[in-house]
Amino acid sequence: MVFERLIQGKDHLWAVRDMAKPKNELALLFDSWNDIEHLMEFFLENKDDLQEYFHIERISEAIGDTIEDAEQLQRLILDIPYTENLDELFTPLGSSDMTVRELTREKARNWGRMGHTSWLRVYAIRLEENVFVITGGAIKLTRTMQERPHTQEQLDKLNCCRQYLLNNNVFDSDSFIALIEEDAI
Repeated sequence: MVFERLIQGKDHLWAVRDMAKPKNELALLFDSWNDIEHLMEFFLENKDDLQEYFHIERISEAIGDTIEDAEQLQRLILDIPYTENLDELFTPLGSSDMTVRELTREKARNWGRMGHTSWLRVYAIRLEENVFVITGGAIKLTRTMQERPHTQEQLDKLNCCRQYLLNNNVFDSDSFIALIEEDAI
C-alpha cells in the first residue's frame, strides 16, 4: 500500500494511492464530485435513494448541491486553519469505533451544511490526535454503508487499510512514518 502526504511539510494528513490510478484517493474523490457527467450517472442510478432519504426530485438540484458541498468539504480538509483541527471534522464511523484506541475508522462530512444534511463522506484511519490517512469516500444516500455496493466498497477499503497498518505494526504517526520510510528504501 502506498501513501501520499497531502500537505507538503506537514505529517498529519495522508491519502492512500493506488499507483495504477493517476491520483490519490482524496484527489480522485473530489474530481468525481465535481464531474457533472459522473454525478448525473450516479444520481440517475440512485434516484430512488435520493428521493426516499432526501426528498429531492430534481437531479440537477442534487448535482448542484454536491458540487457546492464538495468545495466546502475540500476547504475544511485541506485549507489552513481548518486542516490544523481535523479532529473537529472527523468522527468515529460507528459505535464500535468509539471504543477502539488504535487506528479508528473515521468519517468526515460538512457538518454545518445548510439545507439538507450532507451526503458526502470522506473516510479515514485516525492514527492519533489530528493525524489521518484518507482511504476514500462516497456519496452516501442510505442509512448504512452496507446497503449499497459503492459504500460497501468504501467500508472494505477502510477496513483493508486498517488491517494493513495493524499488520505492519503501525499504531501512531511515528510508526506510520517509519513504515513509509522503510517502504521507500
